[in-house]
Amino acid sequence: MPAWAAVPTAPTDVQVGWSDAAAGLVRTSWTDTGEANKLRIEYKDGTPTADWATRKASLPNEVIGGQPLFNKIARIRVVSVDAAGAESTAAVSPWFDTNLLGQPTVTAATALPGGALRLAWKRTAVTDSTPNDPLDLAPGPETVNLKVGMPHYDMPEAVFPQPAGASTGVVPARALPYPAFVQLRNEWGTVWSRYVMASDMKLFLRKVPAYGQYGRPLVIEGQAGQDSCLDRDYCRLWQGAGVPVTMQARPSKTKPWQYAGHYTAYADTIYDNVGFETAGGAVGGREYRFYVPAWTYRYKDEWDVSAAVSTTARYIPTQSYFRVVGFNTFTAKVGQAVKATVDVQPAGTVKADLQWSDGKTWHHGAYIPLTKGKGTLTLKAAGRGTTRSWRVVVPKMTMNGLPIVTTPSRTFKLTVR
Repeated sequence: MPAWAAVPTAPTDVQVGWSDAAAGLVRTSWTDTGEANKLRIEYKDGTPTADWATRKASLPNEVIGGQPLFNKIARIRVVSVDAAGAESTAAVSPWFDTNLLGQPTVTAATALPGGALRLAWKRTAVTDSTPNDPLDLAPGPETVNLKVGMPHYDMPEAVFPQPAGASTGVVPARALPYPAFVQLRNEWGTVWSRYVMASDMKLFLRKVPAYGQYGRPLVIEGQAGQDSCLDRDYCRLWQGAGVPVTMQARPSKTKPWQYAGHYTAYADTIYDNVGFETAGGAVGGREYRFYVPAWTYRYKDEWDVSAAVSTTARYIPTQSYFRVVGFNTFTAKVGQAVKATVDVQPAGTVKADLQWSDGKTWHHGAYIPLTKGKGTLTLKAAGRGTTRSWRVVVPKMTMNGLPIVTTPSRTFKLTVR
């Protein structure tokens, strides 16, 4: 019976250490009797052992190579190999962890004026299960960056380094919209957060009346929504139905803004921009503006944020509103008594001007005293065979400290036979 071939002598004294921690290079060394060697990585959690490197007998007993798998406990197994390919029993290094830094999760995102973005984040806890192992570094190297771009892409638009251990940071002002995320790196590799989209909140008025009528609905239409579209070919220009819009008003530039109404942007169809429409009555001449506060929309760990924005001020004067105006008849005989009636809001005590037109110019006909907005006047029809246009003009007044402008009524006609 032939004798069994001798098994190669096992290596001894397997050591691991950093060759260049910044570059992620691990050095493994061992002692043997001159054989070739194979190196494998063994994982404590049962992940299959993986081939890592081979070494010819003529080369030094060390390997400098890249990192093992991340976030596991591992050790290096070294065997000697003879010319026939027989392997010795393995010698092993001490166990060591390959812990990445704790995964960052954004906990607060605030869009700042000018396109800046403030982020706050926390990290998942990391337990060192192999304290003081040969690859532990004290203190461990740590790089913290805020990056503009999408996670997983190798070419960020911009990188903003932060102090080691930081949990808050600011992306400086830049053109909107843009995505940003938190990236952490140690000697074992890189982890990053989900992205935050810094959006541009659009707000403008698309229909503003030249005048309001006292006590009547004052309707202003506008648009509001987040522009977070990075590619116009694949997404809508505006997003965010449900954006809150506040109307503010003030009597003049020297007075503070006051709350005047709250509205919510809506979307007519999936393709339409979102808009809003005011409600409420005109109460006097005022300046108006519309305001959207800093806005945040969060879905799981992804954020969409925009800074507060307001429109420029728009002054809308208020006219009086005629509830009733005109004569009690459309035709009258010469000398017949004709009664003019006026009922106007606001209910001021003023003197209205009854005017007639010659086709080119309005002429004063008579004054109609108004008490609490109401008044009548009786006059005799004159000008046989004529048809004239008439109107009533209510002078400017002040109601509750707000101005009401001089207001002409609709025209009405009287034919004299």
